Amino acid sequence: MTANDLVLRGTTAADLDATAQLHIEQLPVGFFPALGPRFMRRWHRTFLDSPHAVAFVAERRCDSGEDVCAFLFGSTDESAHMRAVLADRRCMLALASTAALSLLHHPPLAVRFLRTRAGPWTRRLLRTITSRPAAHSAQIDPVPVALLAAVAVRPPLRGSGVGACLVELFLTRAHERGAATAELLTSAGPDGAGAFYEHLGWSPVREHLTRDGVAVRSYRHPVVPPARPDSFCDRCGTDP
Repeated sequence: MTANDLVLRGTTAADLDATAQLHIEQLPVGFFPALGPRFMRRWHRTFLDSPHAVAFVAERRCDSGEDVCAFLFGSTDESAHMRAVLADRRCMLALASTAALSLLHHPPLAVRFLRTRAGPWTRRLLRTITSRPAAHSAQIDPVPVALLAAVAVRPPLRGSGVGACLVELFLTRAHERGAATAELLTSAGPDGAGAFYEHLGWSPVREHLTRDGVAVRSYRHPVVPPARPDSFCDRCGTDP
């Protein structure tokens, strides 16, 4: 597969089955992927519904149809994005009910949830259900911080440049929407994508353990559109 076989475009609802499955296959670490494709589809949907988020896919178009080969989900203002998601009661209830069904069908996962996440997640959901909409604040919000939430590329395309192009598109959108800095988390060590991000100019910030005891490393990048005249984006199609 070459760059000429691919088109990069915004993600649509029709892509979510493919992105959910690709996420579980290529980014299995963490609690959300363990909840299964239905939950991942619903979580990916939050990035389509939020005005503070972006979502892209790389798609192969051929005679047999269309095939999503890579994706990126992220927010251009993580604080505003999370406020929007938490304020959407229908969205939160859909996420909670989908997660609950998965836990009922996977007892070991339910035990893991009760041990590591039940308290914080329940308190957050109750605050969301019972809270009233906040009054408009006259204070000026701080400069937005973008968050690159997830990037996944099918193995045959790794090293082709499609992942770098998706990150480039993300940084460009974040710049256009006023973010000054972008951040991300990836697994520390050889199983993580740290070398990939460092090659793209991201700087490591710190390491910490997740609730599951997995070591992760945070990275930061100034939000300035990269100038790469011979980039993957120039060698493949890009739909608005």
